[in-house]
Amino acid sequence: MRLLNPSKRTPVALLNLLSQPARTLACILGVSFALLLIFMQLGFRGAVANTANIVYGKLRGDLVLRSPDYVHLYEPRTFDRGWMRMVQGHPMVERVDPFFIMLMRWQNPPRPAECTQAPPDGSFRTVGMMAMEIEHPVLDVPEIHHQLSKLKNPDALLVDRATRAEYGPGDCKRFSDKDIGSPLEVGNRLSHIAGHFQLGTGLATNGAILLSDVGYGLRAGIDTRQRASLGLVRLRAGVDPERAKAALIAWLDQRDPRCLQEIEVLTMAEQLRWERARWLKDTPIGMIFTMGVVLSFIIGAAIVYMILANDVSNRLPEYATLKAMGYSHWALARIVLVQSWLLAILSYLPAALISFLLYELTAGLSRIPTSMTWERFWGVLGLAFLMCSASGIMAMLRLWRAEPASLF
Repeated sequence: MRLLNPSKRTPVALLNLLSQPARTLACILGVSFALLLIFMQLGFRGAVANTANIVYGKLRGDLVLRSPDYVHLYEPRTFDRGWMRMVQGHPMVERVDPFFIMLMRWQNPPRPAECTQAPPDGSFRTVGMMAMEIEHPVLDVPEIHHQLSKLKNPDALLVDRATRAEYGPGDCKRFSDKDIGSPLEVGNRLSHIAGHFQLGTGLATNGAILLSDVGYGLRAGIDTRQRASLGLVRLRAGVDPERAKAALIAWLDQRDPRCLQEIEVLTMAEQLRWERARWLKDTPIGMIFTMGVVLSFIIGAAIVYMILANDVSNRLPEYATLKAMGYSHWALARIVLVQSWLLAILSYLPAALISFLLYELTAGLSRIPTSMTWERFWGVLGLAFLMCSASGIMAMLRLWRAEPASLF
């Protein structure tokens, strides 16, 4: 006799959930909380990775020249610009421009009287100090370009509006036109704010400024005509960066073998991957957020397993009766799996919505770029199904051990 699958007649999995609404709601809340933790940990982890992309994503260059002692974006070390001039001579290269970046000491401007919660006057902070040649700008931020003439004064600087309030903006919240002309010290040198722009900071520093190469050299104590933090190579139209990199390395090795001991050549895509990997794998904060994702997954799986295992135990006589009637292991297991998938869907929707709101709130309060991405949206949905499926499979083991004879 051909046996019918009960799940084709009646939505047994759904009815199981609806039969105990309080327990089902508690399960949904528990799994939603675990998924919310995963979303937030991934969001913070993404902010760590974006610490490098914020700046590198706006730099004009197909290849990057850097020192072999390069540590990370804000500690790049320097190399001799003579090697940049040599690279400029390669037929695939259109031009090579320097970029300068490091962490520098910032002393807050005078505090307005109404900013009672602001740090006191003269407080010191660490700021990301960037610079480029005014005649050859390499930061692709349009609002910077019409302000470059202001940077001809080596003591003038532009401040990133994403810089946090602890750096002393005039309105106690964020830098704006109100701060233009405000005196402050950067690198023990008296400076003034000449304008502002929007780029973004990250987890390496809570503030960023832009100066001319001359102003940078006066504060960093280096001759920017001879040394650079990075060399940005722009290739001629139609030249593939990977092919150009290989050709350039071979060409430099023939011209002067010392060159490849003094500089490293990477494509911009390679540099971005390297920087992301460095922040995620080689820094404590990156590893903490990665571990947070793993622990959140385990917590969610444990919650679902406890709910499903308890449900199977309570309904063991019902399942065993169905087995006695001739239903297969897989027919019954399908009920448990569908039940776990329903929990995944019902738990995911509120978690995704709340995460989206928390991302926006976090970005607004901390000025750290956290946002929902499609990759994260679908990735966490996949994790939700994986987490609930794994718990369902574990609960099924208890179901399969049920013996019909024990009920009669």
